[in-house]
Amino acid sequence: MLKQSPLNDEHAALGAKMIDFGGWSLPVQYSTGIIEEHTNTRLNAGLFDISHMGEFMISGGGTFDFLQYVCVNDVSIMKPGGAQYSTLCLENGAVVDDVFYYQYTRDSFKIIVNAANKDKDLAWLNKHSARFKDVTIVDQSERRARVSLQGPKAQDILQSIVPVDLNTIKRFQFTETTIKKAIPAFIARTGYTGEDGFEISFEADKATTAWRLLIEAGKSFKLLPAGLGARDTLRLEACYSLYGHEISENITPVEAGIEFIIKKAKQADYIGKKVLLDQLEHGTRRKIAGLKVIDKGIIRNGAEIFDETGSKNIGFVTSGTFSPTLKESIALGIIDVDYNKIDATVTAKVREKLVKARIVPRPFYTYHPRQ
Repeated sequence: MLKQSPLNDEHAALGAKMIDFGGWSLPVQYSTGIIEEHTNTRLNAGLFDISHMGEFMISGGGTFDFLQYVCVNDVSIMKPGGAQYSTLCLENGAVVDDVFYYQYTRDSFKIIVNAANKDKDLAWLNKHSARFKDVTIVDQSERRARVSLQGPKAQDILQSIVPVDLNTIKRFQFTETTIKKAIPAFIARTGYTGEDGFEISFEADKATTAWRLLIEAGKSFKLLPAGLGARDTLRLEACYSLYGHEISENITPVEAGIEFIIKKAKQADYIGKKVLLDQLEHGTRRKIAGLKVIDKGIIRNGAEIFDETGSKNIGFVTSGTFSPTLKESIALGIIDVDYNKIDATVTAKVREKLVKARIVPRPFYTYHPRQ
């Protein structure tokens, strides 16, 4: 049996097409379709159900030192009310998962993990917490629901139903407030679309009411519910990593092009530090690249990448799609650094045919939020 979001009935009422996503029944699109949901999120706002993601609370006197040890990024530069993106890594630098965590105090954090990795991450964190005194990890995933409100009109929509001044919540910050003075909610100015927006968490039994309040508040701002299909095309245009694609237990953050999370000045020891700092200093034999397809066709995840002549295998595609914003086929791929040059031409195999693509700067789409 597939797991169901607390919002499952709402999706059914909206005519959503449901799919199996990591053991969850989730909407891939609604009757509006992926392209319309994508475009509307760029122009107005989209509302995404992300209740499948894992949500843990980590607390106790050893919390700060514990997070410094298991996370690549430097927790010491955070302040209460702040958020940070990082990875959990193996000793060889490859990625267990990428995570967002939010600091209440030095001894109290909320951490959001990927749905498919939830049980693995919980076991990983519990295993490594044993070396620290006074660390408690509580899995809140099932008793809470989560949505993501994204797009240039996201603030206007949310502001109409919360009392807190959202202008005071900057990018990578969060607050605790109420929706319509009735539903306690965690609101973070983070997202996965390349747009301004908010990720909102509340008790699961309040999910339907909160969803309907957001849909109603968004009517005058052209808000549309959006599914996994639009979520994927939006994040790919912005070149955000997807676990199992751009990052995995075979790909390091440096290879994936998210080396900004690795802080050379971080004094604390952490898992994978030696390898990752070495990769920062000396480079890697392969690196992520942005690709725009020159020929007709879409190059998909897993496709082999060859040099321009098609004679030498130089990498593989991690994600690929048709970009609704750019109106062209785009992809990300891990490529041998000797061939990974801006404006270089490579080829990728699509149904036994070689399709030409040009290496371009990342991201494909850049948005400048109001915050």
